[in-house]
Amino acid sequence: MVELEGEGGERQLRVDLEVDPADEWDCPMVTQAESASEVTVNAVGDECTVEVHPAGGEGIRRDRGEVSEDCLCRVFQEFGHVPHVRRVDEGTVLVTSYVDDRAAVREVVAALRSVLDRVRLVRLAVVTGPESTEQATVDLSALTPKQREGMELAVVRGYFDDDGDVSLGELADELDISKSALSQRLRAAQAKLVTDVFEGVAE
Repeated sequence: MVELEGEGGERQLRVDLEVDPADEWDCPMVTQAESASEVTVNAVGDECTVEVHPAGGEGIRRDRGEVSEDCLCRVFQEFGHVPHVRRVDEGTVLVTSYVDDRAAVREVVAALRSVLDRVRLVRLAVVTGPESTEQATVDLSALTPKQREGMELAVVRGYFDDDGDVSLGELADELDISKSALSQRLRAAQAKLVTDVFEGVAE
């Protein structure tokens, strides 16, 4: 597996997640507007202040909230990461964070899934150097739903890690499909992702 490093060996992953809040989630970032083009969250301790820019340019809405146990911000705080809310689309939150490695991605995703209704890994990008230039991106949104499901599980569980200890059979069991079916999905997904990366480089 190729490891990318920037100047001084600095290397991070940018992870983009789509999050559906739990039904009882009373968070200002989704209660103030069903869809928003920009959301700013300042969470300190057990309280947060949220500024929401509703889609359609209806001005700015501000509100205060409580950082509860099932809060998006609480989960990121526990792991020492900062969530950047990019937008809200019909209640679904697109959030970006920067983490050190794939193990951190697995930890955050697992923790979010324990308290939220749906968490989907949308994109992983390698970020290197002091100016945080993105060097490589894996855009899972380009895949079919089944390919994305298989690839997301493989990435989050560390299947592609050099020291990964999860087998193809274990992943297939989690998805309730055969090993050959999962293998075919992963091959098709990898081919699509590699093609997209090289097309992006050629442009």
